[in-house]
Amino acid sequence: MTPRRLTAVAALLLTACGCSISTTGAVKSGQAATGIQPGTRLYFLDQHGIHLTIRPGSQREDLQQTLDTLATGPDPAERRSGLYSDLPPGGRIQATTTPGTVTLTLSWPAASLSAPAVQQLVCTAEDAPAPGPAPRIALLSSDAPAPIHQECDLHRGG
Repeated sequence: MTPRRLTAVAALLLTACGCSISTTGAVKSGQAATGIQPGTRLYFLDQHGIHLTIRPGSQREDLQQTLDTLATGPDPAERRSGLYSDLPPGGRIQATTTPGTVTLTLSWPAASLSAPAVQQLVCTAEDAPAPGPAPRIALLSSDAPAPIHQECDLHRGG
């Protein structure tokens, strides 16, 4: 048998045999993936460092609502699971957005914040719903003569 004829016979046999996977139709396996899970995405701390937690909800809170929720700290269930906040209690964070930048005006001095507290703010702000691409985050406070630009270590590329 010639190589050309052998190739034609092999192709015919493969076509006739199929791949031996039977048809099953639709299989129920829960909801389809939707991308970003609804709910409020907050960054708290645990014994290992910064930790994302998603509070259930039918939709995500807007940026200011998310920051207000972050400022209140972990809820009882989050505290029981070992999460805590390093943000000073009773503080307020005011978000102002401009194209490409979110400025967080803090009610406490920036120098009083630990590095993990700064990461809580920055990661939460970067992850909150905002128009356009992921914004740059700037911190502004009474002790900072100019905005301090920060980036979430968890979202840093490279």
